[in-house]
Amino acid sequence: MHAPLKLHRRALPALALAALGTKARADTLDLALTCDTTLAPALRRAATAYRARTDVRVFVFPTSPGLILPQLVRDIQNDIVVTDTHRLAQAAQAGVIAAPTPAQWRDRLVIAGPRGNAALDRVFALCDPLAASDIDGPGVLARLGVKPARTLGAADTGEVAYLLGTGAAQAGLLRLTDVRADPRLAVLREVPNDVAPPSLYAASVTRLARRPNPQGFVAFLATPDCAAILAAAGLEPAA
Repeated sequence: MHAPLKLHRRALPALALAALGTKARADTLDLALTCDTTLAPALRRAATAYRARTDVRVFVFPTSPGLILPQLVRDIQNDIVVTDTHRLAQAAQAGVIAAPTPAQWRDRLVIAGPRGNAALDRVFALCDPLAASDIDGPGVLARLGVKPARTLGAADTGEVAYLLGTGAAQAGLLRLTDVRADPRLAVLREVPNDVAPPSLYAASVTRLARRPNPQGFVAFLATPDCAAILAAAGLEPAA
């Protein structure tokens, strides 16, 4: 007769610890941010500067652009999202984010190659025209009139950067942020706006934000000090 009561009393400390753990997680200052894969290095630099000022850590989770909205719709926990303005408009319409911030940044498309071993007429890496990449690589190459000996298709610009870094390709289509994130790469040629306009990005707090003050980091992204950090990483303030 006494065994159930004894077990119940034993469980009380564990229940108390679980409750404290839940409260600690709810009160944590750490923030989770999801973003397009190409934006991760720039936003990690911004997160480092923000932590130096506030002691708040922002964990950046790079995600293929085509998967960001489905994750938000399926209530995968994120406090902040940074992606292109078209997807943010869709997310706002779906009710999964607050209104995007007025601050916007553009990321130019460029032809890049490994330093000391770049060539446009050899093996060229580019994104296949898939939703995950958001770039019609063959179409851009045709409009530029570039005719390499061979092309290598990739799922996204991260894979293009890998092919360039390993020497599998001697040139490729990348975002400027991809090039700035890898010191082995250099810009060979900018893609004109009439061939492929820069991607336009903005930030927003998500519907699932539970941690304190995610708006603080979103506001920090729009400050002049942070603008300089992002510009150095390839994200230019949009006029």
